[in-house]
Amino acid sequence: MSISLAGKIEFRQLCNVLEEVTKAPIAKKADVLETFIRHCRHVSGELKTQDPNADVSIFPIFRLILPRLERERGPTNLKEKSLATLYVRVFCLGKGSKDAIKLLEYKVPRTGKAGHDFGEIAYWTLRKRFKSETSDLTIKHINAFIDNVSSKNESLAQKDETFKILLGKISALEFKWITRIILKDLKLNIGEKKILAVIHPDANSALDVSNLHQVCDTLFNNQLRHHYDIKVFSHFRPMLLEKCKIEDTMKLFVRGEQYFVQCKYDGERSQMHMKDGRYKYFTRQGFEITNKPGYGETSSSGFMSSVFSRLLNSQCKSIILDGELMGWHKEKKLLGSKAMNFDVKNLSSSSHHQPCFIAYDIIMYNDVLLHNEPYEKRLDILKEAFNEEEGSLMMCEVNKISTSEELCRLFNESMKKKEEGLVVKKCDIKYKPNVRGGSGCYKIKAEYSENLVKDVDLIILGGYYGEGKFMDLIKSFLVGVAKPSDIPGENPTVFLSVVKVSNGFSMDELRGLWNKFQDKWKTECPANVVPPRLDKPRLWVTPEESIIVTVRASEMIKSNDYPTGYSLRFPRATSIRTDKPWYNVCTTVELLSFVKDSRPVQKLTKRDADHDDIEDTSEAKMRKTTKPRSLRFDNIPPRHNIYENPPVYLTRLLDGKEICVINGDIEFPKERIEEILWQHRAKVVQNPLNETYCIIVGKAKTARANSIIQSNKYDVVTIDWFKRTVKEENWSSLNDFLPWDLITCCKSTKHRLAQYYDDYYDNFFENATEESLTRSLEKASEEAQIMKLDLAQMNELDEELFDHGISPYSMFRRMVGYFNDSSDLTKYGFCFLAGTVKETLDNSVTHIFINGNSISSELKSLIDNELQKHVIVIRSGWIEECFNQNKLIPEEEYLL
Repeated sequence: MSISLAGKIEFRQLCNVLEEVTKAPIAKKADVLETFIRHCRHVSGELKTQDPNADVSIFPIFRLILPRLERERGPTNLKEKSLATLYVRVFCLGKGSKDAIKLLEYKVPRTGKAGHDFGEIAYWTLRKRFKSETSDLTIKHINAFIDNVSSKNESLAQKDETFKILLGKISALEFKWITRIILKDLKLNIGEKKILAVIHPDANSALDVSNLHQVCDTLFNNQLRHHYDIKVFSHFRPMLLEKCKIEDTMKLFVRGEQYFVQCKYDGERSQMHMKDGRYKYFTRQGFEITNKPGYGETSSSGFMSSVFSRLLNSQCKSIILDGELMGWHKEKKLLGSKAMNFDVKNLSSSSHHQPCFIAYDIIMYNDVLLHNEPYEKRLDILKEAFNEEEGSLMMCEVNKISTSEELCRLFNESMKKKEEGLVVKKCDIKYKPNVRGGSGCYKIKAEYSENLVKDVDLIILGGYYGEGKFMDLIKSFLVGVAKPSDIPGENPTVFLSVVKVSNGFSMDELRGLWNKFQDKWKTECPANVVPPRLDKPRLWVTPEESIIVTVRASEMIKSNDYPTGYSLRFPRATSIRTDKPWYNVCTTVELLSFVKDSRPVQKLTKRDADHDDIEDTSEAKMRKTTKPRSLRFDNIPPRHNIYENPPVYLTRLLDGKEICVINGDIEFPKERIEEILWQHRAKVVQNPLNETYCIIVGKAKTARANSIIQSNKYDVVTIDWFKRTVKEENWSSLNDFLPWDLITCCKSTKHRLAQYYDDYYDNFFENATEESLTRSLEKASEEAQIMKLDLAQMNELDEELFDHGISPYSMFRRMVGYFNDSSDLTKYGFCFLAGTVKETLDNSVTHIFINGNSISSELKSLIDNELQKHVIVIRSGWIEECFNQNKLIPEEEYLL
C-alpha cells in the first residue's frame, strides 16, 4: 500500500491549527490556515520524492475542515441530542448524573466555563476523563472512524463500540474537534468561501460546477489557474431565484422585457444526468440519490431511470436536466408537496406516492453544453428532448408575458390553485450556476407581501434556549391559541400550542422578551396549557402573564404533534403586540376557519392581488402618506392634554409614559411632536417631574434645555429617538433607548445600557456592522480629542504602567524613523505601535531603517557627515521581529 499525506499528518496538528484559527483575529484566520496548508504541500513534495505513487491529496484534510461540503460518505445521523445520549452511554454517566445533565441539557445556562456550543460544553464536561497527552492518530484514522460511524450497516451497539475505541486513544482537545466535525459546524468564524480560497484562487468558482474532492485534487497547485465547465455526472450548484414581491413587479417591465412564467413547485430541486444509458441524480445541495430505490443507475435498477429510458428522445445520447422532484399520488393522481408526510428522495414501490420529475431547464444535450444559450432556445430544445407522461416525467407549463397585468393575472390563478407561487425568468437569460442576485430569475409568493396573507395573533406559551451568540437567551418560542370560553364574555382559560417560532425576532426584541419573562418563567407546563406531543419547551409561562405576537406563515398544515391537529409552515414573527391584552389571542375557532377543504395543506392567502398592488412604487408611497391614518388637531390647544375633539389613537406604544418636549426642529416643531406623542397615548407634560419617562430636546443650546441637561436628573433624548420610535415598523413594541439617542441620562439608565454597550457604543452581543463601526469610531475620535496627551505625558504613563517604561502596545513611541525604501511594509507596523515616520532626514530622526543589507553611498555620506552622533542605522527586519516577540529585542544583530 502506498504512503499518503492523510497518513502522515497527525490529527493533533489539525486540532492545534483549528484552535489557532478560532482565537485569531478575523483578518488573520485565513493566514493561519494557509500556513498549515503550505506545510501540508511541503510534506506532499517530500512524500512524492520518496514514492512517486504516494497519495498526496489534501481532500482528507479539507473534508474535516469543511464537513458541510462533504458528499462522499453518508450521514452520521448524530445531532447534539443524539450525540449527548451516546456520550452518556459510552462514558457510563447515568442519565441522572451531573455530567449527563450538562450534556443532555446543553442549552441551559450555566456558570463557569460552560462553552458556547455543544462541542465546547462536552469538552469542559468530560475533559478529565481523557488522557493528558495527545494521540498519534492521523487524518487517515479520523476519516476511517467517521466512515464507520456513517455506515448504514453499523448498529447502535457497534457505533458505541466504535466511539469507545477512539475516545480511549485521544485527548480532550481532539475530542472537542471530533465532536464539532461530526456535527458539521466547526465554529471557526470564517466563511467557507475564504477557506476555499486558501486551497486555490479558483476553488470557489470550481466548486460551483464540481465537488470538494475534485476541487482539492485538481487545484493542488495553487500557482496554476483553472477554468471549469459543467460536466455530465458531476453535480453543479443550480441557478437560484431572487425574491420579488408582487408590488415590485412593474419594474421588471420598464425596458419592454419579456418573461417566461412558471409554477413554483414545492418539491426537491434536483438534477438528472444521463450518458449512454447510465443515470445519476443529485439534490440541490449535491447529495447523490442515484442508489435510492426510486431512481437507479440504469433503466433496470430503479423507477425513475426506467421512465427516462422510455421517454427520452431515441437520438439522445447524453443529457443534463434541471428540475423538481415531486411526489405523485398513485390513486388521487395529484402532486404532493414537501409539507406532506413523505420524503420524495426515499419513495419506494410500496409508497402511496411515486417520484415525478418536472423539468424546467436543460443544460446539456448530446454532449453540447447549452448554459450560454438564451433560455428561450433552451426551452425549445427541452421540448424535443423527451415525451411527457403524467405523474412520471413532465415539463413545467410555461407562459410568455410582457406586462405586469399579465403577471398579476397568472399570480392570482396560482393562488386559486393553492400553488406555492410563481417563477419568472427573462427570455434571454443564460444559465449561471449558484447565481441569485441579478440573474433575471425571480420567485413571487403571497407571503412576501404585507397584505395578501392572513396574519395570526398567537400567545407565547414557552421558550427554547438558543446556542452560539444566542446562548443563555431564549431564541425560539412556543405559541398557541385559546379555546373559547363556554361562558359568553368570559376570558379563555384553556390554551393549545400551535407552532414553534424562531424567525422574525431582532436581538433587541429577544432581550426585551427575556427581561419581560425573567421572573415569570416556569419549568413545568401550566395546567391550562396543552403542550405539543414532541419538542416541548424548556421553560413555560402562564398565558395570563404572557404577551401576543403576530405570526405570518406560508401555509397551515395537518400535524399530529399539536393538539389543534394543525400547525404553521415557515412561521415568522412580524410584530410583538404590546397593545393587545393576553385574552385577545386567536381562538381555535378562528384558526380552524382557515381550513377550507380536506387537503393536508391550507394556503393562508386572503385575497387576490390587484392593479393597486403592482403600481409604481413612488405613486404607492405618495398615496400611502395621504391615507387618513391620523387626524390633524388644528383647533386643539398645543400645550395641554385636553381636547374639544380627542385624537384618534394609533397605538398604545407610549401608554402612560410621561414625556416632556422642550423644543423641536424645522422638520418637527414642538407642537407636532406633542401631537404625534398623544396619538401613541403618551402623557405630554410641560415641566419634567420625577416620573418623567424622557425629555425630548431638538436644540440643546437654549437656556432651558442646557439647564435640564446639566442637572443629569433625567433621560434627555434627541429628536432622532422620537423619529425612530414613532416609525410605523416600530409600533409593535417600545425598545429601550440607544446610547446615541441620549444627550444625558440618569444613573439607572446609564447602568442598564452599560450591560449591553461600551463607552464607544459597541454592542457586546451583536455583530458589528459598517454603520455601528462608523458610530463607534466617531465616538472614539470625540473622546480622543478630549483626552489628547502630548508625548511627555504618554511616556510618563508608560513609566507608571509598564515594566521598564515600555508598553507592548506602543513600543516604538520614543523613536522617529526614516525608511530608505518607500515600499517597505514594516513602516506600517512601526506606525501601528506608535513610531513616528519622517519622509525626509533631519535631526529628529533616531532610526534609519534599511530594507536589505546595504545602503547607498549617498545615504551613507549624509549619515557620516550630518547625523553620525545620534542616528541608528538598522535593517527593517528588526521591526518585524519585535512584532513577533511582542517586545523590543536587542538591536546588535540588525545594525548596519
